[in-house]
Amino acid sequence: MLVGVMLAVVLTDFRVLVFAAYLPVMAVAALLGHVDPHIMATMLIWPNINQMVLMIAGASLASLGIRGLMARSSAGETTTDDAAPRFREATARRVGRWATGIAVVIPVGYAVTRIGWFAGVPIGISPSFMQQLVDAQAAPIGAGLGGVALLGAVLTLGLVRPWGEIWPRWVPFLRGRAIPPRLPASLAIAISLPIMSAGLMYVRKQLAGEEFGATGAEHEPGAWLPEMFFPVWGAALAIAALAYLQRRTAGQELVSRSTSPRGLVSG
Repeated sequence: MLVGVMLAVVLTDFRVLVFAAYLPVMAVAALLGHVDPHIMATMLIWPNINQMVLMIAGASLASLGIRGLMARSSAGETTTDDAAPRFREATARRVGRWATGIAVVIPVGYAVTRIGWFAGVPIGISPSFMQQLVDAQAAPIGAGLGGVALLGAVLTLGLVRPWGEIWPRWVPFLRGRAIPPRLPASLAIAISLPIMSAGLMYVRKQLAGEEFGATGAEHEPGAWLPEMFFPVWGAALAIAALAYLQRRTAGQELVSRSTSPRGLVSG
């Protein structure tokens, strides 16, 4: 599992996040005439694709390790004792709430700055740097990224809310059915990896005094400070996803035991 984490998070950098969030936002901005479409072509090069391959390979290895740990944990429990799954469910619920809260607050803070810039409010930056962003037509892209972060924060809440377990009524064919636990958990973990990877790169560059982002951004706290929390955001999102999966599977196990002939007799 540690090898998988190294491949997926430590050996990769922000280029995977470019594919996951920046490229779609840039595509929309290009359609609206805010960005030269040729810029997107510079993102679709082999080093960037190689980063994606590394992350997928690392995520696969880490997933196998996590599944093995969960299987060994369940194997150590007796088949008739409900105390262990109840404990796992309660622990996962408690941990999940804290992790989800952190994974929601950080992207909201990031979104506030970027959407604020688009609205003409220089949150955390100087007026001159604000004008620089306007001249470079970068504010709409930042707002788009902020919108993606806000959407992610809302969806993250589903890891601790009832609507994250049952398909909503507006989803055709699936409304009212239980959402497979692995689906939201897998999506959340897949999103957490590029966030952590990019965040670690931002932190390394900031500590080394290297420039990243727009020219002069290193002197503007609003331009670099939110990214310093990306590793925490990604880690919290991954923990929240695993807690969701543990809570749902433990709950299903308790329901299965209560409806089995042995469970009905013992109850």
